[in-house]
Order: sequence, then C-alpha cells, then structure tokens
Amino acid sequence: MSYFNQPIFIGNLEVKNRVFLAPLAGVSDVPFRRICQEYGAGLTYVEMLSANAINYRSHRTLQMMRRHPSESILGVQLTGPSAELVAQAAEFLDKQGFDTIDINMGCPVKKIVNNASGSAILKDPQRVWQTVKAVKAVSSRPISAKIRLGFTREGINVLKNSQQVAEAQAAMLTIHGRTRSENYSHPVDYDNLAKGLKTAKEKISIVTVGNGNVFEHISANKMRAETNCDAIMVSRGALGNPWIFQEILEQRRVEPTLEEWLDVVLRHLSYQKEHYEIKKVAVGLMKKLLVWYAKGFPSCKYLRDQVKSISSLEEAEEIFRSYAAKLPSDLPRHFFHDEEERELRQNYDPKYEMDRKLDRGVGDDCLQK
Repeated sequence: MSYFNQPIFIGNLEVKNRVFLAPLAGVSDVPFRRICQEYGAGLTYVEMLSANAINYRSHRTLQMMRRHPSESILGVQLTGPSAELVAQAAEFLDKQGFDTIDINMGCPVKKIVNNASGSAILKDPQRVWQTVKAVKAVSSRPISAKIRLGFTREGINVLKNSQQVAEAQAAMLTIHGRTRSENYSHPVDYDNLAKGLKTAKEKISIVTVGNGNVFEHISANKMRAETNCDAIMVSRGALGNPWIFQEILEQRRVEPTLEEWLDVVLRHLSYQKEHYEIKKVAVGLMKKLLVWYAKGFPSCKYLRDQVKSISSLEEAEEIFRSYAAKLPSDLPRHFFHDEEERELRQNYDPKYEMDRKLDRGVGDDCLQK
C-alpha cells in the first residue's frame, strides 16, 4: 500500500486515503465529483461558496450545495468579507450535513479579493485567526483552512498565517505553493510551503496538505518529499483526467485505453443529464469539461472544435462516439506526449479563461450584500 493510500483522520472524520480533490470554482459540481470519487479521490468538496450568498439563501448557491446519495463523505468550502459573516454561513452549512467545512483564504479572483474575501484575508493574520475561531464556535464539524504563501511575493507571511490557523485549533491546513500575485508560470515554492506546514504542525496536531502542480504520481511524490505533508490536494491535474487519483494511489503511470476513456466521458455526460434539470445549464457547464477530456488521442483538436459548438448533451455523445469509432479501442491515451508538453501543462492554467481573465469565481451573487 502506498503512503497516499493510507486512511487519515481530519478531526473525528476518517478519510479513506490522502489524495483530495480541490473545490474548483465552476467545476466541482456533483457529476464531476462523482467521477473523481470513482477513481479514488478520498475527499471532495462542494465548490467555494460565498458567505453572503449563503446568508441571503441565494437559490443558485443552495442548488450548488446539492449532494448525490453516493457521496458518503463530502466537504464544503466558503469565503466571506468578515469572520462574523463566514461564521453565520458556517452555522447554516453545519446543519446541512456536510462532513467538514473549509475556509477559503486563497482565491485569487479579483472580484472575490475586492470583496475582502479569498486571498484578501491573508493580508491580516489576526483575521485569519478570528475567522477560524468564529467558525469553530458554531460548527461541530472538522474545520480547515486553505491559504497561499502570501498576497504578494514581497509580502509572504505564510509562517504567521499558518501559526494563526493552528492557534485557532483548525483540524487541517492546506497551503498552495504560490502567492496571490503569481500565476501558474511561477514555480511552486516548496521551501516556503514546507515551512508553513511545519509551523502549524509544531503548534498542534493538525493535518497538513500540500497543493500546487500535482499532475501525476511523480509530482505527487515530489510534493510529499519536499514538504512532508500528510496529504495532497489535486486541482488542475484532475481537469479532463480523473485517472490522476488512481495513478497517485497505485503509484504507476495510468493511460486509459480509448474504450475506457469513452466510457468515462459518456458516464460523465449521463451524470450531467441526471443532475441538471435545465438543459441549457447542463450543456454550458459541460462544454469546458469535454474540451479538457478531448486530449491525448490523434486529431483531438478537431474533436475540441466540434465540442465548442454543441447544443445538447445528446449531440456531444454522438460526436464522441463517432470520433472513437474511427480509432482502435485499445489505443492508449497519452495525456502527456513528452516532457515538453508536460512542462507546458504545468505552466498553463486551463481555468484561466473562466477565472482570472474573465474575473469569475463563486458566481454573480457572491457580492450580494
């Protein structure tokens, strides 16, 4: 059994393994989580929610909180402009039966930061402590926090913020190895990441999680070796590649065959149909996922171009079936064709268009006052 395949306790919550799926804004819905869980993700989350939207009982936000019966363990993540508002939202979430609550203090999206939420919290270590403490006071669930190294490279304060999270008695701390101002072309700073996790660990018994540039079992092992983290959190590495969880857990290169790949794509489409009542919403959300899936086989650029113009999930099924019918069913998927492409993917954020560039995050209702 690999290190990552061992169970771990987050507070009183037992998780079957140490490979977690990050709460990805605009991505981590029920269908996506189900696929990742089926391939081994030990802990998954509802995507980041706005405390303001929760407190105002936004219909859209309540819909995002839906949970499938197959999800035996599920966390939820939230952020907000003050410790009081985050605690108020956490009290509501506690009653919804989520197994753990994570406080986001790392989201870099401009409109979130401008609302004094996400990574804006990093600038005030006292507020980090106050927020964790306030949430713990109203919830019986294990409470965790996700932070970055700091707001800017010049203002790295991960040691202070890690200390504050620990002193507030959080059950888990996740650190992303970059600052808010750094994009994905900047390498993960394992040194400061390790120091932050170590600082928290020296204060209390806390689960430490490393996050950033985990794309396969090699980079997962590097994260563990460089930081001595207890677990890892996969973000961009899961986009179009749910097999990453299997690869890390089994410690081997996993390249699904065309037949296996098509089965997952079609299953994801079926989950999408089942979950979303509004056809237009289901198609809009699925397009980007299909574009990410459409990689690793010959002529995938043509497939991606077709996906961008679909008007129904049935049309998407037909396109993928037709594409697969022209190739050998046992053809392996080469997600990384060579080292150059692997490096390119590490430096490229496939969510950039929907997050930073288009300034999207937890939805338009996140700024609701």
